[in-house]
Amino acid sequence: MKICWLASWYPTVLSPFNGDFIQRHARAAAGYNEVEVFYVLKDATGVVTQDVKEVVTTNGNLTERIIYYKPRKTGLPLIDRIISDRKYRKVYKAALSAYTERSGKPTLVHVQVALKAGLMARWYQKNFGVPYIVTEHWAGFYDYAKPNVNDYNWLYKKWWRLIFEEAAAVVFVSASLRDCVAQLFIMKATEIIPNVVDHRLFFPVEKPVTQTVNFIHASNMNDQKNVDDILKALQLLKKQTSHFTLSLYGPVQEKYKRLIKTLGLEEQVQLKGEAPQTELAKAMQQSDALILYSRFESFGCVLIEANACGIPVIVSELPVFHELLTDGENALFSKGENPAALCEKLLEFIDRRSVFNAQKIADGTKRYSMETVGGDFTKLYKLLSQK
Repeated sequence: MKICWLASWYPTVLSPFNGDFIQRHARAAAGYNEVEVFYVLKDATGVVTQDVKEVVTTNGNLTERIIYYKPRKTGLPLIDRIISDRKYRKVYKAALSAYTERSGKPTLVHVQVALKAGLMARWYQKNFGVPYIVTEHWAGFYDYAKPNVNDYNWLYKKWWRLIFEEAAAVVFVSASLRDCVAQLFIMKATEIIPNVVDHRLFFPVEKPVTQTVNFIHASNMNDQKNVDDILKALQLLKKQTSHFTLSLYGPVQEKYKRLIKTLGLEEQVQLKGEAPQTELAKAMQQSDALILYSRFESFGCVLIEANACGIPVIVSELPVFHELLTDGENALFSKGENPAALCEKLLEFIDRRSVFNAQKIADGTKRYSMETVGGDFTKLYKLLSQK
């Protein structure tokens, strides 16, 4: 089947790791279908273009069409935003029209993250008669997330309502996210299809057991990920033992350099910066456990990647984590927003790390394979195309 993907997030030269999990979804779907991805984004400072530039990459059944545009600026924020939005829509409509003329109409349009690509899916459905589905990842639908859907104005809420109501189906990466959205918007049909782990990169390896326990954390290092409390927990842990390390993968920020120094963790904690999956996978394979102490999540791709490497994860008590993980088997759960509680779980892991079975943990991630997830998308495509 020929599926047209409209992505609201996607990796680009301006932001190489933005929505990389969506790219993995696209690769999974392209294992069974002809997938063409469209991602239109503003190049505000003209790094790539002074007007409009399209960059096309094709690999097997997957074509990625990244379109950069630079809007004209007046210096008036509201006017500049209107000008940018108009150019966004104009560029997007032209790209989709050219695609249809070149390749014909697709079987379905698949939106990844409702806003704002979903608005273009509605336009395409109205003008070309092709139904669309949405896969939603955004954690902002949880009322305890910051920011969340309630922080947006009436127009955004209207857009979400229309996009979800008019979609042939809405796919969620977790049941907890689906349940939150279902309380806010009416949907015709829903499905759960999780994120993907690339088992060609993430798999267990033999490594020696050492006295030093090596922890790893990987994220965008923002407030949602609560790195501050992880570091505070490590300060408490150091009072019990100094035989541990933590490798922090994500954007290096001055505030964390200062906090590491203030907490006396310079010898234990290393800021590694952002890294591609090839490097991250090798780091996980050599680690003993991953720490993800998030305040909210819709999924948590690094959890299944760590498990695929055979290492357990130490996580906060979030509903979605209980969907993905089993306490004592591939994870340890800690009360959130509580460095002392997290420290206790880190100590528990250090005492019990030998009981975790690496191969059993890795085998539990087969449901997140490219083949399984790609097959799930294809089943849904076929079902909807027959209606």
